[in-house]
Amino acid sequence: MVERSDLERFRTANAELSRMVKEALEAFFASLDLARPEAARDSLLEFTPVLVAQYGEVAAALAADWYEELTGSTGAALARSVDAATVASQVRYAAGHLWTPQPAAALGVLSVQVDKFVKQPGRDTIASNARRGRVRWARVPTGSKTCAWCLTLASRDAVYLSERSASKAADGSDYHGDCDCVPTPLGSRDDYPEGYDPDEYYRMYQVARDQAGSGDIKEIAAAMRRSFPDHVRDGVVEH
Repeated sequence: MVERSDLERFRTANAELSRMVKEALEAFFASLDLARPEAARDSLLEFTPVLVAQYGEVAAALAADWYEELTGSTGAALARSVDAATVASQVRYAAGHLWTPQPAAALGVLSVQVDKFVKQPGRDTIASNARRGRVRWARVPTGSKTCAWCLTLASRDAVYLSERSASKAADGSDYHGDCDCVPTPLGSRDDYPEGYDPDEYYRMYQVARDQAGSGDIKEIAAAMRRSFPDHVRDGVVEH
C-alpha cells in the first residue's frame, strides 16, 4: 500500500522545489529594467530556459528515487527537461505584458508556467518508467481539495487498473502550473493510499458529464465546478 505520508513527502519535496525556482525567477525579474521591455524580454528568453533545465533535472531525480522506493526497482531513467523552444514560447507570451501599463504582470504569468515546466520531468520520469516496467499508475490528488480540472482527470485513474490510460496525453501535458497531483505507481487496489477514492471521482465525473451533455473535458470540468462546488477548490455556487 502507498502510504499517505509517502505522497505528502514527495509533494512537499516538489513544493520546496517550486518555492526555490519561483524565488530565483522573482529575483531575476526584479533585476530587469522594465522601462526597456525589449531588453527585459531578451534577458528572460536567455535566463528562463536555463532555470527550467536546472531545476527540471532535480525534479526528475526526485521522482526517480521516489519511483524506485515505491516499486522496489532500480535504475530508473530520468526524463528530459522541457525543451528550450517550448519554454521560450511561453516567455514570449508572458512578456507581452512588458509593453502594457502593468509590466510586472509578466512575472505572474511566467511563474505559473515555470512551475509546470520544472515539475514536468518528474511526472514524465514516473510515467515513462512505469510504461517501461509495465507498472500501472494513477494521478492522485493531494491537499485538502483539488481543482475541478484535476479531479476530472483523476477520475480516469479509477479505471486505469482495467487498462485505460491514466493520462489523457502520453506526455502528461494535462498538468497545469501550481498543480499538486502526484502520478503514483499502483499495483492493485490494495495499494490505494488513504483518502484516494477514484470510484467516487468517477461517479462525480459521470454526473458532470451528464450535466455538460458533452464529452469535452473542459466542459465537463466546468460542470463539475457547478455540480460539486464544495468538493473542488474552484467550485462555483449558483444562485
